[in-house]
Amino acid sequence: MRECTEARVFSHNDADGIGAASVLTSMLVRAGKGAQTTNLKSFDLPTIQASLVKGVDLLIVADMGSSSLTALESLGVKVIVLDHHRPEKDSEKVLHLNPSVLKVDGARYACASTLSMLLAVTVDENNWDLLPLAFAGMVGDRQHLQGLIGVNAHLYNEGSKRTLVQEKKGSLLPPGPVGEGLMRTTHPFIRGVSGDPQGISRLLQEANVRAESTWDGLDESGRRRLSSLISLRLLEQGCSLGSLEDELAPDYFFPQDNSRAYQLTRLINACGRVEETALGLAMLLGVREAKERAEELVKEYDEMLLNAAKRTAERGLSKETAIQHFESPHKEVSSELCGLVMQWVGDQDKATICLTRMDKEFKVSSRGTRKLVDKDGLDLSVAMRDAAASVGGVGGGHNIASGATIPLGKDIDFLQALDAIIAKQMNRLSAK
Repeated sequence: MRECTEARVFSHNDADGIGAASVLTSMLVRAGKGAQTTNLKSFDLPTIQASLVKGVDLLIVADMGSSSLTALESLGVKVIVLDHHRPEKDSEKVLHLNPSVLKVDGARYACASTLSMLLAVTVDENNWDLLPLAFAGMVGDRQHLQGLIGVNAHLYNEGSKRTLVQEKKGSLLPPGPVGEGLMRTTHPFIRGVSGDPQGISRLLQEANVRAESTWDGLDESGRRRLSSLISLRLLEQGCSLGSLEDELAPDYFFPQDNSRAYQLTRLINACGRVEETALGLAMLLGVREAKERAEELVKEYDEMLLNAAKRTAERGLSKETAIQHFESPHKEVSSELCGLVMQWVGDQDKATICLTRMDKEFKVSSRGTRKLVDKDGLDLSVAMRDAAASVGGVGGGHNIASGATIPLGKDIDFLQALDAIIAKQMNRLSAK
């Protein structure tokens, strides 16, 4: 990195990818290097090749690239890959930083944002102030839910020593008036309450809490009454204790700019989902107007996600032996909707599959619970890869969360193949 003069950065378009891109761009600019950054939906070799004009002497690929190392080796330029998805092989020609190569869990040990942060502070200790950007990406990939390990823990510990980050206790509601929080939040999604003024009014009356009260402003008794009622509602709708614990995972506060990782994550995640990645990147790089627009955009995105969740809860999911599936009404929210439905709406004993109909293909998202992975043997990375390949598509990712693209008209065959593969993984007798 120090030897280069002009770099090209390509990263994924989700929260982790945007977080990684912001860290890498800042690192390069501060080092006096030329830098041009692009966020992509997926690895796109022709686009990457077209960017390598004369004078470009370094290519950095983040949150993707581990499954395309052979192609990257042939580009004739120095390449760094910062990824945490399972690779098919390692490389002697590409500088490939991936926890999976070390046989550790790429879904928990490090993400693209925190790998980028590790590189940035190795290049220059003055880059420690970029920690909020990295943690926004890390929280976006939900790597904090069971406690920080690996690179993530190292960055937190070092940041804490430098008074750059503080861990804050999680809550079931976002900052601000509790009535507004229940009206707009999808984490948690409470049937008959989330986005429903009458349902919210009934819940708050039962808890003896005023809608304009804030969570921090409530006394201990008020917080206990409200959180107990919310927890009871969630358990009644089939939510697991593990999901409740996930929602109460810590947030991370950054005194330098009075920001929190979760709120930064919500902003850049919305930007990525509605294909405004440049806006999310600009916001993390400190452009004030970009943050104002991102705050407007996240309200629109959250409303779309909430409506999709309510629709799915009303219609229900189709259940097979080892999977449950549904179709998303909006491509922008499909990935997050899959996780939301898995956590708050669906059967916690089955993998959750969300299909989104595009012009020429189906986009597929899949999510599992930590119990299904750790105790039952679920591996969605393998299952999605093999099921997609069986119908002429492509897929892969992590054991707990993966994606795929399949041809139109192949959805039934794909779901049957996927159910059979996952049933075998979890030692269940498939009906297919």
